Amino acid sequence: MIGHGMLFVVMLVGGVVATELEREDSCSDATGGLPVNLLQTRASLKHDSSELKRFSLVVARTVDQQRPNDTNSAFGLPKPSEYLGYRESGGMECGLNHTADLYKPIPQVLAEHPGVDGYCYFEFHAPWMAYSGVRQRDNTDFLSGAESGRVSMRSSEIMCPSDPGMNKGPAREIKYLGDNGSTITLFDRHVDCNHIMGDVKYCHALGWLGNQVDTALMTDPDAWRSLNERECERLNETYKFTDEEITLGKHIDDQEWIFADYGRARNLALHGYHKCLLGHGAEEMAYCAHLSCLLPGTSNQIGHGDVCG
Repeated sequence: MIGHGMLFVVMLVGGVVATELEREDSCSDATGGLPVNLLQTRASLKHDSSELKRFSLVVARTVDQQRPNDTNSAFGLPKPSEYLGYRESGGMECGLNHTADLYKPIPQVLAEHPGVDGYCYFEFHAPWMAYSGVRQRDNTDFLSGAESGRVSMRSSEIMCPSDPGMNKGPAREIKYLGDNGSTITLFDRHVDCNHIMGDVKYCHALGWLGNQVDTALMTDPDAWRSLNERECERLNETYKFTDEEITLGKHIDDQEWIFADYGRARNLALHGYHKCLLGHGAEEMAYCAHLSCLLPGTSNQIGHGDVCG
């Protein structure tokens, strides 16, 4: 869901970033539907050249308003305030510049600002984390949110430029590095869209694909939140992330490389754990579990949709 960073969200829209985006082989950061709003905005402007041009200028302008040295195309996302308008959380306006807090541990930052949503606080620096106005604790329909993210990614001209139809794409190997440095190879029978390559390895490293987690719990919001709480604890117990790692700055720094074939399981897991600390892990887990699955009876065969059972 984009950001529904969903995972590695490179939901850049507008001609100024299209060429760069086409070079990305992964994407999305899942959680919350924010990029969904962005894609809907662009779609609504498709036949209005003047408005589309204005929207593209917003994208271009935003590149200069993030960290100047960031070159990854995900940072070309418009500021959420440009398409979601004014929002606040815990009495604080969303989308403010908090550069001074980028390399502080996320729990420390949020403790210093009680009641403020993590996405709201940091969305200026990581625009794929746009705060939709609904906190995870108030989410009553994780499944619909996950489906909205899946559909939006599939309808994106950048994320899925030539959609062949559900489970009609070519078979592909998807690789990343395991904790011991060995290559983990997944076999996806149908990679219909560009973003699948990055999302599958990210979700698999987290252990959040369908059949890695119990997707039946997704329709029970409290049970799903409880499961995600345990999953987030498991990630930290497994990797024992340091204070230096659990910062928004680290999340940004890793964005450029972790979705490549040499991306490491620890860093992919850390990317998702940041979402846990920011208060949106359950939404990210829902996106992962709904998008793809480990096919029943296999350890590395990836499926999508009805074949997941």
